[in-house]
Amino acid sequence: MLNVKARLHMQNHNEPHGRAYIIGDKQGLKALGEALLKTSKSVIGLDTIKLYTSDGHEYEIVIACDVSEEEWQQLPVPYNKHHDPTKLEIVKSYNDIKRAY
Repeated sequence: MLNVKARLHMQNHNEPHGRAYIIGDKQGLKALGEALLKTSKSVIGLDTIKLYTSDGHEYEIVIACDVSEEEWQQLPVPYNKHHDPTKLEIVKSYNDIKRAY
């Protein structure tokens, strides 16, 4: 039996009023949907899932919903060259915990 991995690509919009794309197979879209719902109901406000690109490489999606209003106001838009979600406190905390293990 063929072992099919959950595949998903997320492509950012690169200009104001642009278009972003989420392209995935059913498994990848289902995994993303479940992770989004789980994160939105989470006390922690953060979850991760591992998915695969079309060429078979695994990658991790970090989903965060507990971002302060101040951070939202200071977060550059995705098409800004200074956009860096790793500067968010919740993402920094996750990275610190992940490095510790």
